Amino acid sequence: MRHDLLSRLKNETAACHARLENALDLMRDGLQRDAYIALLERFLGYVAPWEDAVGACMPASLRAFFDERRKAPLLVADLAALGAGRAIAHADPLRDLPRVTDVASAFGSLYVMEGSTLGGRFIAPHVARQLDLAPGVGNAYFDGYGPRTGSMWNAFRETAVAVVPQASYDDAVRAAIETFESLQTWLCAESSDECAQAAAGAVA
Repeated sequence: MRHDLLSRLKNETAACHARLENALDLMRDGLQRDAYIALLERFLGYVAPWEDAVGACMPASLRAFFDERRKAPLLVADLAALGAGRAIAHADPLRDLPRVTDVASAFGSLYVMEGSTLGGRFIAPHVARQLDLAPGVGNAYFDGYGPRTGSMWNAFRETAVAVVPQASYDDAVRAAIETFESLQTWLCAESSDECAQAAAGAVA
């Protein structure tokens, strides 16, 4: 059935998801302002080119759907609010971003980034408490859609099921795994052998 796409994405990315979450440990106590700024800079270095790559794969009928989900401007605003609004250098997207070439792979990759907004509901207030930030100032990226988070996630799920053909489920899963893998490499500068093996298995 079509909804099996979401089950596959959840189940087949679970190990990579847990690994990245544990590596970032964003709910830890003792978060320092400089470390947080550096993390936001790394996120922007990934999110900005990633959004361009995914946006280029969206047909005209889905452009507004995707544009509403762009979060690079939130990162820019957070960095400016924290006094760190300098230019951000990012890695070559052809080397470091997941392979996103069509709607199926775009939605597989988007699954990872949209799913992160669910955890962001807990991360945003934690960061605000740790760094004594005013509401929505410096943590807007993690706050994502605010009170609309649940409805935006449900809309993503419904749209993914509607537009990704069953024959392309493997491509969506591969892209999701590669997104976790590339995020791990970019944000944590660690080896991603386990995720790389999972990605290879998804397309074998």
